[in-house]
Amino acid sequence: MDLLGASEVKVSVICMAYNQEKYIEQMLRSVITQKTEFRFEVIVHDDCSIDATADIIKKYQNEYPDIVRPIYESENQYSQGVDIVMGLCLPKSKGKYIAICEGDDYWSDDTKLQRQFDVMEQHPELDMCVCRANEINGTDDSFIQEIRPKEKDCILSVEDVILGGGRYVATATHFYRRELFENMLPFEQIMNFDYTNQIKGALRGGIYYIDSCMAVYRRATFGSWTVRIEKDSEKREQHRKLEISMLRQLDIDTNKMYHETILKRLKAYESLYEQLKQNKEEIETALTGHEKEGLFLWGLGLRGEAIQEFFSKEGLFLEGVCDKKNEFIGEKTIYGYKIVDTEYAIQNHQIIIAANRIIYDDLIQNSRIRKVIDFQQYIPFA
Repeated sequence: MDLLGASEVKVSVICMAYNQEKYIEQMLRSVITQKTEFRFEVIVHDDCSIDATADIIKKYQNEYPDIVRPIYESENQYSQGVDIVMGLCLPKSKGKYIAICEGDDYWSDDTKLQRQFDVMEQHPELDMCVCRANEINGTDDSFIQEIRPKEKDCILSVEDVILGGGRYVATATHFYRRELFENMLPFEQIMNFDYTNQIKGALRGGIYYIDSCMAVYRRATFGSWTVRIEKDSEKREQHRKLEISMLRQLDIDTNKMYHETILKRLKAYESLYEQLKQNKEEIETALTGHEKEGLFLWGLGLRGEAIQEFFSKEGLFLEGVCDKKNEFIGEKTIYGYKIVDTEYAIQNHQIIIAANRIIYDDLIQNSRIRKVIDFQQYIPFA
């Protein structure tokens, strides 16, 4: 079938890119090679990259002029507070449906668009379709985990989506009915990002979930939103407050239909340290007999930092901290704990505290580790 000769674009794929020369070609290739029975376009926005990202986009624009429709900026728009999707990409798009794939992610199945298109055509009562994805490390592409909310094809309820938070499903799997973006509800006007889009996408009848892995999410690539937020406590706090306001407005917008679910989700915005304090007795019981030696923390991310704060303020013993990157060995953290090599921790531990469940699942496979405690159980909301 000569799809390029078809007059109507059925799906617009929106891609946002900034300084992603390492990844953008893989993303574009994964989109352009989709096997479909309909015509689609790729609206790719380069936000004034200072590396070779724009050059790579231009190469694909020249090779696929009927598919790739770029937007090049002479000034960075994100830093000026511009909503790139709503303000710049959507107005240029033509599709009945909108799919998302950011510049550092990619699709791993060339039937993804067709399968999601078919679902939406068969379910006019739904506004959104997602699928399973793999999460990989943005530094070395090592596997982190599956992003898999359910273990079968099903409808994700509004309650599921609210409780799941922004990372309940991967952004690279989002596939929307265009009408979803036509009128913004008050809660979306407070902040408009992945999480609010997922909630909005679920409100009319839930989200159709395909339990097949068809996309890959790269976590914490250089310069990404995730990295910027994790490194800037002021931005994290601002984002936290906005999410709380957004959820409270959602409660009003939905006439308190999901009030109990929203109240439960709001507990996620308690600080990690406060969550640990609420579980202090349970933690002290778990550590009984190991208050003086051989106690190491594995993981230096946000949960790891909160665990250090808790141990420091509550006067609990911690011999050292480590991370699989094995960087800054011998230095001290902001809470005064020595950073040690992971091999040292393995050789000298009585207990290793895993800062999150991914670390825990990895460590329990190591026969040299005598005892490991999953501290995510004490920090359930993040």
